[in-house]
Order: sequence, then structure tokens, then C-alpha cells
Amino acid sequence: MRELTATACRYAFMPVRSFRLLFIQDAIMITLYRLHDDGRLRGEHIVLPEREAGQVSTAPRLADSHEEASELHATQLLNDDLAPPILVRSDVLWIDLCQPDEQEQAWVSEQFTVALPELEEIEEIESSSRFYLAGDGIHLVSLFPHRRGREPKTVNIAFHLHGRQLISMRYEDIGLLRLFRNHLRRQRLSPEDGWEVLLALLAMKVDYLADEVEDIYRALEVLGQQAVRPQALEDTLHGILLQERYNDKVRQSLLDSQRLLRQLTRHLPASPRHKGRRQEIRDMLRDIDSLNPHTTFIFEKVNFLLDASIGFTNLDQSRIIKIFSVAAVVFMPPTLIASIYGMNFQWMPELDKDWGYPFALVLMAASALSTYLFFKWKKWL
Repeated sequence: MRELTATACRYAFMPVRSFRLLFIQDAIMITLYRLHDDGRLRGEHIVLPEREAGQVSTAPRLADSHEEASELHATQLLNDDLAPPILVRSDVLWIDLCQPDEQEQAWVSEQFTVALPELEEIEEIESSSRFYLAGDGIHLVSLFPHRRGREPKTVNIAFHLHGRQLISMRYEDIGLLRLFRNHLRRQRLSPEDGWEVLLALLAMKVDYLADEVEDIYRALEVLGQQAVRPQALEDTLHGILLQERYNDKVRQSLLDSQRLLRQLTRHLPASPRHKGRRQEIRDMLRDIDSLNPHTTFIFEKVNFLLDASIGFTNLDQSRIIKIFSVAAVVFMPPTLIASIYGMNFQWMPELDKDWGYPFALVLMAASALSTYLFFKWKKWL
């Protein structure tokens, strides 16, 4: 039995007669992953070049049966010895559209008889727009975590379960899907239909979110040690706020996955082969339930570290202000004495004495020292 995974992404490649790939702007590339006898998924590329006005479409066709595919391929060979084989529609398991334009969406809609959502529909947050049943299958939207550099974000991916096929559509490339395809090849998974592809992808998403929670814990442990060092305060605050954003995106993805999996459980077909899948969904829900308290604790720890960092900052600033305050009070009596002897009056007998100047200096020093010793006795210093 042949199993195919189709990936329709907006890249710019076009096959030539030597089966090499040339870079051409604004072309459509479909990557089909066929499950071979050795259990590995291997990619095959089909190109849908853009059709200009009045030009006959050269988009590849999908046959309804292997017999029809053989006949169509034989017809192609009469005109082109290197014509690629016609693929059978029922062999396709997964069609992944990455940043699709109108032509790409129209081709997928025509070949698989589905209505694909618009970008505005994918970004809606109400539950009725993120999971609903239609005549052409089950439509659902899920949040996936994504990092661009150090900045965390979430990307909405629309899924459509249509018979045994899964169609996914997104408007941004994310690393988790690339990791998922590599995981399929490395683990030699052989999905039977789109349900297994979707559940495997969601399971990898939950595992990825669990790893993110572990990374946040480790990062906060380091930041907690840095929070007591005022010299690294600015970097520490930036790091704490960054981990808070990571945790926020993880929390959003977990809650969205929880809602989606519960909806899938209610609409999973009641057949014996779906019994194991229902258990798999329950296992993922248990994992999510165990991760949610961790995200709550992380929010509390982030708030604690922020308060502690700001507290240490205030404490350090208080020490500095205390030093200036003590200095001002200590030098206040000498300043008063200097001000008295700086007054310009005729009758100031000490001014005419030889010992007047050293007497004033000793008096100023004694007043400052006595004030300092008084503060030390009161343990204010």
C-alpha cells in the first residue's frame, strides 16, 4: 500500500527535462512524501507554474484510481519521455499549504473538493470559528509556538480533515513542521490516514511545549541567581520578561490544544480502529493537564523574581541615599560653625586672637565627629 504526504508550498522551483530543479519566481512546489516498502517517507516534487492570462493550465492532475493514472501517464509519454507519473488522489495523506496564493488555493480546492478558509477566518479567536463541521469535513484551527530569533510568537494553522486526507494551511513557515517531517522519516512512521498525521503532529506539539516549560525553568533558575547582583540587574530584568513572554505563548498553545483535543474526542468516528486514537488523545490531554499548573507556577515565579529584582534595586538605592543623608547631617554642625565665624561683624573677639582659626577648625571637626559617633551608637550606620 502506498501512502503519500503532499506539501504544497510557495517556493520557486520548476522541473526541466533532465529532472533538475531551476529557481523560478512565483512558482508552486508540491512535495509529496511516499511511504516506501522500507517504511521511510521520501519526498517527490511536483511544480504548478503560474498560468498567465489566456494560457492553458499545465498544472498536474491527480487520478481517481491507479488504472486511470497509468492511462494518463501512458498518454503523456507519447509526447514527453520524461513526463512524471500521475499521482492517485486517494494516495495523498497530507497537503500542507505554506503562504498560499489564490491559484494554489484554487488548485487544492479543485483537486480535493474542499473550501479553504481565508486568512481573516484563520485569525479569528471565537470557538465557533476555530472548530466546526461542514459538508466537506472537519475544519479546525490550532496555535503553534514559533520563535523568530529570541522573540516568541504563536502561528495559527488551519487544518481540514477530509475523508482520509489532512489539509493544513498556514501563512508563516514554522520550525515545528520541519521537525515533524524529519521525525516522520527518522522514526519510520507509516500513518494510515490524515487523522494519524494530525494526532502525531499534535503529540509533537505537546512534547515541544513540555520542553519549552523545562527550558523556562532552567532559565529562571539562572536569572534567580543573577537577581541578587545589582550590577547585572538590567540584563536580568530583560531575561525575566523574555521568559514571561515564552511562558505566555506556551500557555496559549496549551489551552488551545486542550480545547482542540476535546473537540476531536467528541467528533472522532466511533469505529474500532479509532479506539487507540481516542486513548492517544486522552494521553495528550493528561499531559496538558499536568503542564498547565507548571505555567501557572512560572507566572508566579516570574512575578516573584521581578519583585525581588526591583526590591534589591530599591535597597541598593536606599543605601546610596543613606550615605548622602548621613554625610549631609554629619557636615551640618561644621557648616553652622563656619557660617557663624564667617559673619562680618566688628565685635567678634575670636577673630583677633592667634588661636581663633585653629580653635574654629577643632570645633568643626569635633562637632562632625560627635555627630558621626552618635549615629554609630544608635546603630543607624
